[in-house]
Amino acid sequence: MILSTQSLIMQRAYGYEDGVRALKRIGFDAYDFTMFDMAEQPDDPMTRADFRETCRSLRKAADEAGILCNQTHAPFPSRKADDAAWNGVIFDYLARSVEITSLLGGNVCVIHPCNDYTAKQNAELLYRPLEKHARKFGVKIALENMWNFSRQANKAVPCACSTAEDFLKHLDLLDPEYFVACLDIGHAEMLGDCVSAAELIRALGPRLQALHVHDNDRAHDWHTFPYAGNIDWEPVYAALREIRYAGELTFEAGLGIMKFPPELQYDATVLLHAIGRYMISRIENE
Repeated sequence: MILSTQSLIMQRAYGYEDGVRALKRIGFDAYDFTMFDMAEQPDDPMTRADFRETCRSLRKAADEAGILCNQTHAPFPSRKADDAAWNGVIFDYLARSVEITSLLGGNVCVIHPCNDYTAKQNAELLYRPLEKHARKFGVKIALENMWNFSRQANKAVPCACSTAEDFLKHLDLLDPEYFVACLDIGHAEMLGDCVSAAELIRALGPRLQALHVHDNDRAHDWHTFPYAGNIDWEPVYAALREIRYAGELTFEAGLGIMKFPPELQYDATVLLHAIGRYMISRIENE
């Protein structure tokens, strides 16, 4: 199984090209190209007119270093209710994210559903309009299980793709050639007794083609290292073995790395790599 991690921390510290070189030195096989800054930084390189040249330079650097782009993560939120201005801007970025994925050699672009939309609304207003871009660039779009937070109840509550039933309802409305599932294990484990990561893995089966791996206290979205929180990983390993999961193990534990001072974040990523190799050994060797 290929081991990957989001590129965000290293690319912010060293830039795109030196960031992927750093991940290769640490030992990662692949990287998940993180595009959050497209929505957060007005002059992010991926928002500029010359983004294709930037992508080609990054692809060349990664190829020379021997590290793959296995998947990407588009900016978010993908839509906002009753905010036409935002929705117009972000849709262009989402379409561009699909092209960027192709330019970098990735297979899957993770695009969040709108948390508060039904499956039909997400299909009609978000994913089907993006399908032509997926077709054009030969990239699969992965939906991700999300969560909302109830201030009244003081806990995470289900929303789009949170439960197996709703995730499958979303996928059933879309072309399976171009739409697949990315399971965020941390998100799944935040929702208490109503769902678990293992349950979602089994329900999604072969539709599960990407992972976001991180830990938390099973109540809040920590995005920290596995084994630094309260998730029981044994049922997760068992479920992945059961469905013969054929994708990569991709970390999304950036907030855990950012807890360390900048001078220690590289070393923290070295530890994350070691954890990943251990997890793969547990998945592949029962």
